Amino acid sequence: MPSPNLRPKTRGFTLVELLVVIAIIGVLIALLLPAVQQAREAARRMQCSNNLKQIGLAMHTYHDSRGCFPMAFSRSHANSGTALTGPGWSWAAMILPQIEQNNVFVGLRMNERHASDDPDIVKYSQTFIATYRCPSAPGGNLNESIPSSSTAPAHAINTYKAVFGERNMQITYSDDACSGIVAGSCPHANNGMFGPNSNVKFRDVTDGLTNTVMVGETAYGPNGTIDKDEGDLMDYNSSVWVGMTRNGASTSGSPTAYNLMSTLRGQERSGTPNDLYLINGQSIYSFGSHHPGGAMFVFGDGSVGMLPETIDRAILGNIGQRDDHNVIPEY
Repeated sequence: MPSPNLRPKTRGFTLVELLVVIAIIGVLIALLLPAVQQAREAARRMQCSNNLKQIGLAMHTYHDSRGCFPMAFSRSHANSGTALTGPGWSWAAMILPQIEQNNVFVGLRMNERHASDDPDIVKYSQTFIATYRCPSAPGGNLNESIPSSSTAPAHAINTYKAVFGERNMQITYSDDACSGIVAGSCPHANNGMFGPNSNVKFRDVTDGLTNTVMVGETAYGPNGTIDKDEGDLMDYNSSVWVGMTRNGASTSGSPTAYNLMSTLRGQERSGTPNDLYLINGQSIYSFGSHHPGGAMFVFGDGSVGMLPETIDRAILGNIGQRDDHNVIPEY
């Protein structure tokens, strides 16, 4: 039997060694975490790209069956400053059958005027459709941020908007309807792929489908500025796919469902310089995303690409127009 004095002595970690191990683990996590986050964002951006590809394919399928692209939204008034009296359905509602959402399309009863207090219609207009939401966008599936009656029900979110053309000027709610279903006749821009009551055909896109954008991302912070740290706050500039007003009808100067946007549009915000804001800028009326570096767009030919936030404003304006006959340089 060995003497107790000859047994090997066991020793544990010292405090210093333990701290070193913890520090090494912390460094490894710090190195790996950005890579994991980048991989997740890459996956979200790929899904966003797939969403836009589905939208582009649906637009072409709609054109094949109807002979034209869907209108940006339907309306029955013609005078600027008058209340919207038409149905107000958006392009996103019109292509529901083409994205395999025919049951929702039928349930909306689009031959009738929308009344948001009709439970049968609200049930469908609150349907979350993954194709209409960028996975990088924060917030819930219902858009509570569209200005309207506080008692009116919210509708399901849409983070993509159609392009109505190029407009290089400051505008306000009251003089332009082109941010969505707002009072007005949208007189200033009709050179894009979409417009109120529009029926653009392939032959009308004389600049070429590959050179003209159809739909792009709009994802902003709740105060109109890009804020990727807001977490669960809903984007102010996002829209609702159903396209109509939350209280059943729009009134003069009251934006209710943004589904249409110019590639060159800015709005001066209080305390900011009088300037236009383009992709990922501070305007609540311009395209942008929660992807770093730019926003995703689908072109007229169905291809999808990211337009960088550093894109020249002239180029951005040109690709928003279908018939300006300008040559598009590299961007």
